[in-house]
Order: sequence, then C-alpha cells, then structure tokens
Amino acid sequence: MQKQKRKTNHIHRAACALLAGLALSLGLLTGCGSDGSTIVVGKKNEKGYSRAEVMVIAMTEKKRYEEVCTDQIWGVSVGEKGDDFETYLKKQIRSFMDELKIMNLLAADRGISLTSEERAAMDRAAAEYFGRLPQSGVTEADVQHIYEDYGLAEKLAGQLTDNVALEVSDSEAKVIHVSQIKTSDESEADAFQRAASQEDADFQSCAEEAGLTVSDRVLGRGDESDAYEKEAFSLAEGAVSQVIHADDAYYVLKCTDDYDEDETAARKERIYEERKKRAFQEIYDRFSNTISVSYSSGLWDSLDLTSEFEKNDADFFEIYAEYAIK
Repeated sequence: MQKQKRKTNHIHRAACALLAGLALSLGLLTGCGSDGSTIVVGKKNEKGYSRAEVMVIAMTEKKRYEEVCTDQIWGVSVGEKGDDFETYLKKQIRSFMDELKIMNLLAADRGISLTSEERAAMDRAAAEYFGRLPQSGVTEADVQHIYEDYGLAEKLAGQLTDNVALEVSDSEAKVIHVSQIKTSDESEADAFQRAASQEDADFQSCAEEAGLTVSDRVLGRGDESDAYEKEAFSLAEGAVSQVIHADDAYYVLKCTDDYDEDETAARKERIYEERKKRAFQEIYDRFSNTISVSYSSGLWDSLDLTSEFEKNDADFFEIYAEYAIK
C-alpha cells in the first residue's frame, strides 16, 4: 500500500503492451486478491461501499487507462478467462474496495485512527478532487469518505507492525565483494589455489596463466550455497580461499572488500521492508479471513465503465499524494 501513491502511467503503458498480464494502476492494498464473493458462511458480513463511493475510484481508473490506451481498451480481452477489459477492471476495483474496507475495519480493531490534522488534509484532497469531477452523482461526502478511508489504510500499513520484531543485524545484511575462478577440474582448482595463495601473487595473473576466467561478484547472505557462503564470508580483505566444492564445480575466491558499507545498508533496508511486508500480510490475512464484504444487489453489474462517466482530469491518487501528511 505504501507505494500506491507513487504509481504512474508507465504501468498503463505496460498494460497496453501486455494485456494478458494487465494490472490495475492502483493495485491491491496488500497484494492478496479477492474473488469478489459476497456472503461467506462462517465469516462476519460487512457492508461494502456505495455505488457512488465505488465511482470515486472507478472514474480515476477509466481516465488513466483511456489516456494511455485510448477507448479501444474496452474491446480487448484479457486474463486467463478471456474477460473483456471492463469486466476484468471491475473485478480489480472490487478487490481494491474489499481490501480498503477490511483495512479500515482492522484499523478500528487495533485502535488506529486519523488525527484531526490528517483528516483535515484528506478533506482538502477531497475538495480538490470533487471540484474537478464532472456531474456524476458522486457527492463531496462520498469523496471525503474514500479519501479518509484510504488515508487510514495507509496509516495502518505504516503502523501495524510497529510492535513486531523486524530488526536486521549487520551480519545478516552484510555485503562483500570477491573475485572468483570456477572450474570442473578439482586438480586444476587445487593448483590455482596454491599459486594464488603465494605471497605477492596476483589473482588475475595466476588465472590467466592457468587459462581460467576471473569474475567479480557482489555477495550477500543466501546468494550462494552454504559451503560457498561460509568460506566467502570468513575471508578478510585480500585473502584467498581454500578450494570450494559446490554445485558440481570447484571455486577459488579472493576477497576484494569484506564489508561494503553502502550496499550493506541498502540490503539491510530491503530485508527490513520484506519482513515488514510479510508481517503485515500475516496479520491482514488472519483478520480478513474472518470478514466477508457484500454490496447492494446489482451494483457491479450496473456499473458501466465504458460510457457512464464523462472524461475528467481528476486523479484520485495523484491528489492524495499532494495532500497526505508525510
């Protein structure tokens, strides 16, 4: 969800080129899809958004796709089932609205809410968006509701895992640089290792003399087999490894940098974000599995994305990004 507001039209260009894998620009809040079912036995039923509230998002998506793909997009078949594009897009919008509703229920369950300042920012965004819409049956109150719910979902995504242990140690994230040779001949690897380990030996020159190729590697934990990783990460800068037997080949390494500070920091951030995403998904999934979202009868069938809305220049997500409190 945190990346939703940074979505740009390049996604839509890719969609036009690769229609079989077309993705909704706004994406799914948590990346976990929905089949659009209504009431499910054993789940708590929650009322979904109104038709007008759904249109707040639908109008932005119609605008974005038609700007990049033209109105010819509505005649295209996509997905494994060969749905026409309107049917496909309505399913994606429904999944988004389901998840937006569930995330707001989860926020209420966890006692997370918008501050008065955050709510005021969302109301200013709503006023701008509404002011740029054509006559559509959508009221400013409808727009405010969706902006406030979207803002709360973003806040939930940022705070839900605050009490989960996500720390990443330097050892876990450590990135090193090595030069390596690889051969299928153990004797050749042994001979090279002895030569390259000599005092003042040049790794590259030894490889050339042996007819071997040197490749430079940037390594993090988990990038290679256990045997390779154990030897590589035990090396001090400038040291040459023992012969490593891994994946039916023999390797000899020379460590050229035993701690890349910048790459380690970047990898640490990536690992942290991956852990946060997984932790969020686990919490969301447990909660969402208890909820079924239902809508007014006929809402989705009656929604006509091809001709119902007039063209407009209002983009819900771009306006959100302008007004959201960072």
